[in-house]
Amino acid sequence: MLHYPGDSDTIAAIATAPGKSGIAVVKISGPQSIGLMRCVFISTKNPENHDRMMLYGHIADGGEIIDDVLVCVMKAPASYTGEDVVEIQTHGGSTAAGITLKLIVAAGARIAGPGEFTKRAFLNGKIDLIQAEAVMEIVAAESREYLRQAEQLMDGTFSTRIEKLLDRIHESAALLEMNIDFTDQVHGAVQISEIRGSIDGTITELETLISSYSTARRVRDGIRVVIAGNVNSGKSSLFNALLGRKRAIVNESPGTTRDWIEERIDFEGLPINLIDTAGIRETPDTIEREGVEKTGDLIRDADCILYLTEAAVYSKTSSLPDFSDGRCLHVISKSDLLSHPEVAADTGNPLRVSSLTGEGMDTLRHALADMARNCIGYSPSNTLVLVERHRTGLEAARKALAQALSSIGAWSEEIISLELSEAEQHIESILGRNIDVDILDTVFSRFCIGK
Repeated sequence: MLHYPGDSDTIAAIATAPGKSGIAVVKISGPQSIGLMRCVFISTKNPENHDRMMLYGHIADGGEIIDDVLVCVMKAPASYTGEDVVEIQTHGGSTAAGITLKLIVAAGARIAGPGEFTKRAFLNGKIDLIQAEAVMEIVAAESREYLRQAEQLMDGTFSTRIEKLLDRIHESAALLEMNIDFTDQVHGAVQISEIRGSIDGTITELETLISSYSTARRVRDGIRVVIAGNVNSGKSSLFNALLGRKRAIVNESPGTTRDWIEERIDFEGLPINLIDTAGIRETPDTIEREGVEKTGDLIRDADCILYLTEAAVYSKTSSLPDFSDGRCLHVISKSDLLSHPEVAADTGNPLRVSSLTGEGMDTLRHALADMARNCIGYSPSNTLVLVERHRTGLEAARKALAQALSSIGAWSEEIISLELSEAEQHIESILGRNIDVDILDTVFSRFCIGK
């Protein structure tokens, strides 16, 4: 087990965000947690005798009552950190919680460092390093789907998959060892073929996981959806309708939008970065022309494109940009302005919508969500690599295994064994085994104080 200077101290911190709120939480962890709580808490009942129960009482500074609070004691090892933990719920705001923390520190605790509670949970074997990092991913999640993926880190689903990779490498090493033991027998030639297949299968599994990182980044940072089309095709109106509020200026004058506007929205659990762009046309106006050029750049970088054509000018022979890569959804806009709506009723694949009346908007939302999933190759059953450190470790393991594979027949079994061992170490480091202390410090430095 790793040990840090001060990891036997009793630590304390405010665990809730600053600002006005209903409650604030002060957390204490360490061998003196319960004793320090007694120094500041007054109640008719002793929380130490009511493990995992909330008890009402007061925080007091000498004879002065500071606040009415609720206190919960969680005794080691059945706590988040594996140590004695006390949580004190004060009234919200900074004053009551701040004074409570100062009193606890004055009694003998020290202020916790960033992520130190979670670090202690890791050091005490309550969670592995993947689960520790999941805490930060859960806190940072801005969409339901990213939260679901982060929960797979926390509940051990991803850790289990990493453990299975370790098992596969162990199997390859066992086959190699068997080949070494029976090197003078014909049986050894069969083992070489099995070793190749075993290593190659593990590399395939690694490549699947590594490739999922780009999908995870889109689920985390948002899928870029660009609304494009000619001037006055209703792009800004659709942008506002999808947002549910007026964000972009809408005007009948052509070329109103000269720059791009971006907003984050949630579509069926997926985060969408919706981008309104300047209308596409030839123009002598230098500022508008710059906006049109930027639209071209945004289209090229987009994950998905909503390309609008006014219903009044649409026909099945309408000239449309060629998006053969499946990123584009053609939308017939302003359907409410048609004098004969049935003209557009048989348009087939393009979706007919009206930002004004709401016609077709629900269908468009569902179609956009489906297209976004298809564009990034996403399926809810996927297990995604969310954390850069995990991706780096997987890539290093893949490199070592690829070297082992290429070494078969060229180098001795001992060299191949070393390369398998290197791959194993990279996978173990993802789980936090045999990991450098400096790497751990870097991981937990990303956390907020109190977590």
